[in-house]
Amino acid sequence: MTAVPMISDFLRSRRLRLCAYAVALAYGQRPRQVDRLLMSEWRKELAIPRDAAPHPESNLEWWYCYAILSGKGGSRYALMTAFFRVGELPVGKGHYLIYSLIRLDKPQFIARSYLDRPLFYQMTGMYLPMYFLFRPGDRYTMNQYGQLLQGKLPSPHQWMKDVSVTSRPTVVRYGQAKLAFEDDAKADFSLRIDDPEGTIELEFAPDKPHSLIDGEGTLNGLYYYSCTRYRVSGCVRHSEGDEPLTGSGWFDHQWGRNYDLLKGEGWNWFGLQLDDGRELLASEFHKPDAQQRPGAPHPSRGSDDARSAQAILILNDRAYTTKNVDIKPLRSWRSLRTGLIYPVEWRIRAPDLRLDLRVSAAFPQQEMPIIGPLRAIWEGACRVSGTDLTSGRAVCGSGFVELAGYAAVQAGKEAFSPV
Repeated sequence: MTAVPMISDFLRSRRLRLCAYAVALAYGQRPRQVDRLLMSEWRKELAIPRDAAPHPESNLEWWYCYAILSGKGGSRYALMTAFFRVGELPVGKGHYLIYSLIRLDKPQFIARSYLDRPLFYQMTGMYLPMYFLFRPGDRYTMNQYGQLLQGKLPSPHQWMKDVSVTSRPTVVRYGQAKLAFEDDAKADFSLRIDDPEGTIELEFAPDKPHSLIDGEGTLNGLYYYSCTRYRVSGCVRHSEGDEPLTGSGWFDHQWGRNYDLLKGEGWNWFGLQLDDGRELLASEFHKPDAQQRPGAPHPSRGSDDARSAQAILILNDRAYTTKNVDIKPLRSWRSLRTGLIYPVEWRIRAPDLRLDLRVSAAFPQQEMPIIGPLRAIWEGACRVSGTDLTSGRAVCGSGFVELAGYAAVQAGKEAFSPV
């Protein structure tokens, strides 16, 4: 008979790793060497959905979900929520919340950005000074840094209180937003957002197993898993009363140790749900100030990995990954609020996955404010059409696109407000 480890043994081993990590940093051990040790330990212990829980050893962690929903009378909604946890040590973490509430049939777009005091102190005391070592000419972020040093929070960002992150089961509560797992043995979770425009309560039930991204569950130095299709139900409470909602959702969880944001790197991310039951996750990293087309050779990667793009096709029982993917922007949009230019239509060709897709924004005005050097991202609902190259049949679907790193050399206004 095989012995089952006691929970106390697991907790003891985790505490030992936390202590070892803090001691290693205190005595001058190279962070990268310690990070490799932690990645090795995470790989040994990775278990889903238990790993929805927080990972204190990480300096960067986030929980992300989106949903595309139908209401009564033909109304259609979408939302995105991301809970970020930041900090070099296992204690004293900073927290950041962004979410968007989208009306697809109007259209309307509302974006929120909240941070707590610990993140404010970490940004002003460490992360922004480190960033300026890499990018001393970023005048916009330097001006924002000056405001922060005066104790002023730039508009439209807001302070956030009442933050808690707990395990067994995992509950992430950031101000007026809460993501809660039923227990550590299930992938079901609930989401509640209390916004001035209304309250949304949703239940997410998985239609598929979780997928480890990039085979072993790592991407760009972070552990990464997704559940790419959830059945979503719930309601929205607004001035017109309660409206029941049903639809489809997506969940990502990433954690690890990474400093690419300090180097000014950007990315394009596509989380697409096809109507035939498959999902496509495509991503690429790019240098935002090089005037290069995303998908071109990445300056921080060697010749063995000249292209930063990759795509993962998720089926019911397996996933296929390829780097033979071309993501080509077809049409752009300029934000009147920031002056930034984003692609809002793309062609994604993945010959190894036998897909040729066109992805179009549901509407262009889906830009979100972000505190710090990113300044803003484009994070929005999209439509998908295209062809299955094996059968020749048409495919369609929907999803979300995230574009980051477009602000480095572009100037514009700072104000954000609902569309």
